[in-house]
Amino acid sequence: MWKIELKMHYPSFSKQQQQVADYLLEEEQQAGTMTIRECANGAQVGQPTVLRMLKKCGYEGWADFQHQVWKSAGGEKDMIPLESTGNTGERENGFKESGVLQIIRDDIQMIADMAEKLDMNQLNQLVKVMKRAKIIDVYGTDNSANAAAELSGRLLHLGLTSRNYSDLFFQKISAGHLGEKDVAVSFSISGETIAVIEALQAAKQCGAVTVAVTGDEHSTLAETADYVFVTPTIYAHQVSKWIASRISQIAFVDTLCAAIMESDMERFSEQLSKSTREFEEDISERAK
Repeated sequence: MWKIELKMHYPSFSKQQQQVADYLLEEEQQAGTMTIRECANGAQVGQPTVLRMLKKCGYEGWADFQHQVWKSAGGEKDMIPLESTGNTGERENGFKESGVLQIIRDDIQMIADMAEKLDMNQLNQLVKVMKRAKIIDVYGTDNSANAAAELSGRLLHLGLTSRNYSDLFFQKISAGHLGEKDVAVSFSISGETIAVIEALQAAKQCGAVTVAVTGDEHSTLAETADYVFVTPTIYAHQVSKWIASRISQIAFVDTLCAAIMESDMERFSEQLSKSTREFEEDISERAK
């Protein structure tokens, strides 16, 4: 039945969603045991693309889809491997274990996936651009707002002029005042967050260098940017994206700041020392 559903809805799929359907149909023997990450990698798309395709077919998420695959094959729900109940790793003993430990494994996997897709040449090019930038705007909303604020704060500590606004309207207004010497960075796991897409588009129209940090390299946000960095996330259900870990985004922030530091240790070590002195002086004044 699941194969019929995919074929029936196939004409309504986007090009990337058709790649997912093609991959699942070609690998139908493994469709019930592969993880959503393996499916996305095999189809060469992002995980959100897989979930959007399944939603068009009426499935609630990856676990629901795999349950239907197993039912079609004559399997029972309790026979579904642990891996197929979410985007988790299959255990050698075949038994469920603590969800807390699985979260840790998923976090490690996300960071590993981010590192695997990291283009060091592109990263080093971006570092050169950011070091010369007059202003670096950083955009993000919902859960991605945390990574955006983290990057902006660290850039300030490194002596680079950075702005970050929690108000989405201010993000777009700020983007509209950038110029050719400026950089705009947008964070969005799905790559389809309207507010950050519009802000990045506004920055691009003004001539600023644009950067997308997203979980979907085929997303609208990625298509808008000059530089694209992939930060995968793991979630088994469309709804769970709102509480999914953004640890790969933070790992990218760590990586970018480390690359900036390594590019000129003397300059940025001095800037960090200056930030530390100013912070300690401020604490001392407040204590009096």
